[in-house]
Amino acid sequence: VMKKLKVKAVVSTQSTGAGYKDVRADDSETKYLMLTYSEDNSKIGVHRSGSDYSEVLTELGGEDGGQLRAYIYLRVVTGDEMSKRHKFVLLTWIGPEVPALKKAKMSLEKTQVKALVQSFAVEIQSSDLEEMALDSILELVRKSGGANYGSGK
Repeated sequence: VMKKLKVKAVVSTQSTGAGYKDVRADDSETKYLMLTYSEDNSKIGVHRSGSDYSEVLTELGGEDGGQLRAYIYLRVVTGDEMSKRHKFVLLTWIGPEVPALKKAKMSLEKTQVKALVQSFAVEIQSSDLEEMALDSILELVRKSGGANYGSGK
């Protein structure tokens, strides 16, 4: 008999909502919000936020990165010399050592995260650090953005 997977983790809405608004604010230095699971897996909450995305990559590639499950909301700047625009990206990191059951639960729990983090141009899910690199992300955002009217110089 197959059991239904229960959505176990609950997103901490107050701190997550405030962090989301901070990343979206034009006058804010905050460029990312990283959400992770509590130790008992019952809550998804703010792990860190900041202006230097390389801090996230360092953590994902670090000692605990293989077991880490995280959702990252990231603001990037795209466009050309004629028009610069902020775009938002939802990244889901599933460390390569995360057990299959936890991976499956993440796909269900992501719907809760998306209920709070609603506006994004691109969504990326990966366990590959190279796919999480800023250059890779910017390339996907550019491709999703349509025309790029540079001066051709």
